[in-house]
Amino acid sequence: MMKLKKFILIFVFLPLLLCCGGKENVVEVPPPASIETNPPSGGDDGDDNGQGNENPGGGNTHSGPWDANRGKVVTPTPGKDGWTSSTVREGIVYYHLSGTETVSGVKQEVFVVDLDLSNPKYKVVLTRTTPSAFTSTVHKDHGAIATINAGYEAGSIYIRCGGTDYSIIPNTQIGTTEQDNWKSEGAFYIDSKGIPGFVFVGSPKRDGVVSGIKGETYANAVKMQRNYYMNTLKKASYPYLLSSAPTMIDDYEPLGETFCDYTLSDTYINNLNSENLEHHQRVRHPRTAVGLTEHNHLILMVVDGRRTSRKGMSCRELTQFMVKWFNPQYALNLDGGGSSAMCVEGLGKSDTHVVNSPIDGGTSGQERARDTHILILDK
Repeated sequence: MMKLKKFILIFVFLPLLLCCGGKENVVEVPPPASIETNPPSGGDDGDDNGQGNENPGGGNTHSGPWDANRGKVVTPTPGKDGWTSSTVREGIVYYHLSGTETVSGVKQEVFVVDLDLSNPKYKVVLTRTTPSAFTSTVHKDHGAIATINAGYEAGSIYIRCGGTDYSIIPNTQIGTTEQDNWKSEGAFYIDSKGIPGFVFVGSPKRDGVVSGIKGETYANAVKMQRNYYMNTLKKASYPYLLSSAPTMIDDYEPLGETFCDYTLSDTYINNLNSENLEHHQRVRHPRTAVGLTEHNHLILMVVDGRRTSRKGMSCRELTQFMVKWFNPQYALNLDGGGSSAMCVEGLGKSDTHVVNSPIDGGTSGQERARDTHILILDK
């Protein structure tokens, strides 16, 4: 009888013991959600002046509909929706969109380089050139595989190359325009292992990793941003660092959709100073951006603009465009307008390898000299 009781006790309690011991929690990825692709847009004129991703940002991220994009691998299909593609090197694909584009609803010319960071043959480099140089010149001088322009004017941003700080957000206003300096909300970096990544620092419009920055004046925000870049992002970990704005995508959250105030009328926006953040980011311009996917692909992107056949995009349109066609986990808007230029090995003009049509000073095909660039090189 005692043996029978012991057997019954073991039979009852053994399953309870097994289910309580050491089982890992499993998180299911939600199914993909549809992406809104028809935002309002601003005007058409104006002047615009990884693997082991160590992103310490995400201070403003929270659960939302963008979580449905986690785990999705998205690339354009050549031959559809105006897209073509070609393989530049093993692990490097070049995409080109030409024609009426579905997010903005107008004619666009978009140029993209997709680098698989898991390929050990290549490295990503941030360069600083003095005096400033054309993107094609930097591309040629470094024997690069692909090159894009990068930072805004040095007085408005943080620039660190090779562990040396060349600019530490010196200006609280943009040049002599008396416009608040909004251009260091986030940063692109390359760490000491050569791995690129992003950090969302934050701005008066929204919190990032700098606690309390939301709601501050831009003058105070610049001080807080400067302190964070200098003291928290250690040189040993981030020998290459470039601040920019707006942060378009932070851990899938499409922050670029809400950077501007869309309750303001287009007439009001178009009458603002071209360096006012509302005009600068709501009006369609040529654009340059860099992104990183969850699956370890670096996305370099240039959008032409300021012409009938290539209108350009607002920040919101570019954010939604990147989400729709490449689904990056992180993305940062870089210097655009007349600065936007991309060179790709073996493509574009035979002498420069410029694949897009820059428009400095209103002249189609004219590059603008810049001091910082992002390059893909052979190791």
